[in-house]
Amino acid sequence: MAFPPIFVGTLREHYLLLFGAAGAIATLTGFIGAWLGARMAARSVARKVLSQLEVQRIGRPELEELRLLSQSVEAVAIEVERVAEAQRFVAKILVERGEAKLAVPPRRDVGQITPH
Repeated sequence: MAFPPIFVGTLREHYLLLFGAAGAIATLTGFIGAWLGARMAARSVARKVLSQLEVQRIGRPELEELRLLSQSVEAVAIEVERVAEAQRFVAKILVERGEAKLAVPPRRDVGQITPH
């Protein structure tokens, strides 16, 4: 039986082959282990971050209050706009009628008691 030429040689050549194969296996195992470790760590961190965000979202009723406050401010702004429009309309009607000059209340004398 004849061995392939790679297995026939000196002891030094056998050690080079043996240590080269062992180094390749160790390197491959190290890369696979590092990849698996990084993947598992990333998943763990992602779960922790998502749970913290969920806790913050649930534990923050201020956001709901802020949304309600924003809606209330918008409603007040609409009502103020309506009042301003009504005031402009009344002013326009008074000008058209010629009653733009309002009656000035009489001046009260010093010491006069007001009726309230």
